[in-house]
Amino acid sequence: MAGKVLSISLGSEIVKVCEVMHAGKNKIRVFNAIDLIIPEGLCDDGVIMDAPALADAIKQGLQGEGFSAKRIVFTITSKRIANKEAVIPYCKENRIKDIVEINASEYFPITNLDNYTFNYSIMDVIATEGVKNYRLSVTATPNEMIEKYYELAKAMGMSVEAIDYSGNSILQLLKLQTAGEGVDAVLQVGGENTVVNIMNGSTMVMQRSVPYGRMSLADAVASSRGISDEEADMVLISEDLGSLASEYPDVAYAVKSLLSSVGRILEFYRARNAEHPIERVFMIGDVTSVNGLPELINNEMDYDVEVVEKLRGVEIRNHNVLSDEIVANYLANIGAVINPLRIELIQDKKGEKAKGESLPWWILVFAAVVAAAMCGGILFVYYTNERENRMIRSQIAAIEDVGALKAKYEQAQADVTAMQNWYDTTKGANETLARFIDDLEIVQPSAVAISKLTSNEGEVTIQGKSFGKPAVAQFVIELKKLPYIENIKTEYINETITDYSADDNFQMTLTLIYEDPKKTDEGGTESDSEETSSVGSTEENTGETEEENTEGGDVQ
Repeated sequence: MAGKVLSISLGSEIVKVCEVMHAGKNKIRVFNAIDLIIPEGLCDDGVIMDAPALADAIKQGLQGEGFSAKRIVFTITSKRIANKEAVIPYCKENRIKDIVEINASEYFPITNLDNYTFNYSIMDVIATEGVKNYRLSVTATPNEMIEKYYELAKAMGMSVEAIDYSGNSILQLLKLQTAGEGVDAVLQVGGENTVVNIMNGSTMVMQRSVPYGRMSLADAVASSRGISDEEADMVLISEDLGSLASEYPDVAYAVKSLLSSVGRILEFYRARNAEHPIERVFMIGDVTSVNGLPELINNEMDYDVEVVEKLRGVEIRNHNVLSDEIVANYLANIGAVINPLRIELIQDKKGEKAKGESLPWWILVFAAVVAAAMCGGILFVYYTNERENRMIRSQIAAIEDVGALKAKYEQAQADVTAMQNWYDTTKGANETLARFIDDLEIVQPSAVAISKLTSNEGEVTIQGKSFGKPAVAQFVIELKKLPYIENIKTEYINETITDYSADDNFQMTLTLIYEDPKKTDEGGTESDSEETSSVGSTEENTGETEEENTEGGDVQ
């Protein structure tokens, strides 16, 4: 990708534009960057709603800002783009795209595959029992979405150099940042979301996104203080986020939503990859625009969180306008020029090629002469094979019902895949709630009374009363014996002494773990007896002492 390009990332409210150039294998030069606020309704979830109006808004925003590139690289962030990991046999790289397109119906429950364009990036080469395979990240992008991006570039008077998926863009840049050994978690804090990337050296192991970013924190500050969004942005820069959270419940809720979502992703990885623990945690992106966020994440995650202040392999060519902190907010824009997926419509590409090429007249004359000379031979071959063709057609007609059977079989396969995918979406931790309520009758001490129990996607809150704190402590001990419960926390215990009798109000939270009913059924009587033994026996723990925290700590 020679020369400067405009790398553009479209959001619902903000368009990020970066003028960059890929100057070598591990070097990207940044010449200019800007955030443009666009009118509402021009773009939604990466889908362009009004290309001409959006083009006018971008051109007006760039006017007088020193941008000179005429080619565009788009990097798209959208839930409309389906993304899935896939493993295929090791083969020549020029055969991978054919394999992906052939197996697209197995990767995605899509009815009409012709309406989508499929792309891939190689994440890793793995070996299982001595057999090499590719681990791919496969994307399915609606053709109508791609057409709108070409329409936008045309309305801006520019050409499309490439279209990339933001997940791949970020991956390409992160490979330059975590090129060492060991497992790193890279938290990319953006305006509208936060992406959690788990990297093993330069290999992406897992990538998840949570819908909380700087804008959700700014909205909470704006609503709490009754100020504008611009003023809220300045508050986040100048005032400590921890202090704002302690003062305003809305800010505290926004912070908790962000931290708990990131924490669950890290815990999910830790539970399934105990042999490869996370060694370092980095923060990158809109970190410097939120004062105190790194400290809050550092305290919540029990890791030493390091803020990436300077991007490795990125060279700033305009220090009068740009700084390392500003450039760190354009991760997807910068990464899109390294090794983009090059999402494009095949028919559009052919059309542009046919339009752009013009053959000399003498070639056309020569081709006509050669065609005339070959007509006799072609006609001879045609009549010679006509009889044989009729015979073959009669044989095909005799077995044509095979095609109908094959079509029914393939449709049945697609229906089974779709039903399985729909069923998987119904799974949730709340399915464990009924079992939990049954077990409460066993583990709840007689000195504890539950007044309220709520559950949201497996996050359970219990409010109740007890005669003294030891009863609450015993309750926590019994709950920890349940194998499908984790993260038990006592939020508070308020004690009142009346006539030398302790009357305590308490609240605790816990997390239910989803258990697959199929696996539970396969376990049979043995697993049921183990569960009963685990819940009912308390003799081994009678000598333990419990620690209590009346202001939100864990009861250990």
